[in-house]
Amino acid sequence: MADNRAGPAELLSRTQEFAYQPDAVHWARACAWVPGTGHCRNRDCDIVCLFRAQRDADARNVRRWRRLRRIFAGRR
Repeated sequence: MADNRAGPAELLSRTQEFAYQPDAVHWARACAWVPGTGHCRNRDCDIVCLFRAQRDADARNVRRWRRLRRIFAGRR
């Protein structure tokens, strides 16, 4: 699961892991995922997406923060 609070060493490790993928150049150009938003503009590649785990974790984090924001907004 991806963690947006990862330190520099972990981010470097993820970057290196991505760069070693044989189809990294394709995904670097073709991917429409917008990190930090949980949104991907191109769902056609959902199953084979190299970033699927990170994108799914990102989307869960966005949903969680929205839910918490609604809960705390209701307490005011």
